[in-house]
Amino acid sequence: MIVLETHLPGKRGFYQKLKPHLEGLGFHIAGKNSRNRGCFNGILTSRGERKLYLSLPYQIIYEEHDQPSAQIEFGCPLIINHAVHSDSTIDWKLAGEQAVQQIINHIDNNL
Repeated sequence: MIVLETHLPGKRGFYQKLKPHLEGLGFHIAGKNSRNRGCFNGILTSRGERKLYLSLPYQIIYEEHDQPSAQIEFGCPLIINHAVHSDSTIDWKLAGEQAVQQIINHIDNNL
């Protein structure tokens, strides 16, 4: 697991507005069994059996998931390595940080 250093931690947004955008980028929701926490997980890169996942943890700060007014706050994004062999973690971090920056831009410009 690699913790990415980005400006995402502390960013807030409305769950119902963010969810369709993140799903459009290939993220799915993990951690549904928790009432106040979860993650948006997506594949950052995949080569055969090697997969790197980008995980965007969040916590609910107002309301419930199914309420239009539910707000979430993001934590530190992570890269989760499900690869048997390792490649350069520097390349992974750069790819992850670039993907997270696109999400930050969307939050800043649309919410």
